[in-house]
Amino acid sequence: MRSITPVLIDYWHRLPASPVHQRRHHAQESCIRVRAGRLPVDALLPFVLGDPDEEVVFSATTAYVGSNRDGAAARRASINDAIEWVRRGLALNRGAVFAALLAKGDPRINARLLPLRLTLGQEEVSTVCRRVDHDARRPTRKFLREWAELLGAVDQDAGASSPVAPVAPGSSVADGVLAAGGCTVPSHAEKSRGLRSSIQRKTTRCQETRCT
Repeated sequence: MRSITPVLIDYWHRLPASPVHQRRHHAQESCIRVRAGRLPVDALLPFVLGDPDEEVVFSATTAYVGSNRDGAAARRASINDAIEWVRRGLALNRGAVFAALLAKGDPRINARLLPLRLTLGQEEVSTVCRRVDHDARRPTRKFLREWAELLGAVDQDAGASSPVAPVAPGSSVADGVLAAGGCTVPSHAEKSRGLRSSIQRKTTRCQETRCT
């Protein structure tokens, strides 16, 4: 994959003047055009890596890793890309990238996500729980259940009470994690960390790594 640092920087320059509803519309249009073969899959990268909105990032990542136009090898490469973006923290909304991968319900992808679970922050875990469907496939439900148990074990090791709550009949595993506090909604102070400083950090990291 070629370096996309200039494309990302251009996207970030335009971001403050672009309302979220407009960016969501542009992302959806690009996803449709990629699936139809009218755009290369790399056209989705600014949305995946450079946007903070979880709907934009989730939909663009889903289309990026789900494109089968160039065969199985290209699909594997796109999944490798997305896992690296989570591991290296290159996406502004890493939780939405993780959620899109998990929502595939592929045990092979889930196995690669296992070591990345505890690298996610509270807000990112919350994003995963919001975005993964209640009717997720069995491997994904199992992944979420084990993740909730792991979060409980970590909290117990830290001397806190377990955050894992039982899942009520008819509820999803993600509901159980949310109810347990593993996906607590971030405070106003956490939300107000500032998009500008986040973008500056990503710009520096992209320039150092060339986002490849």
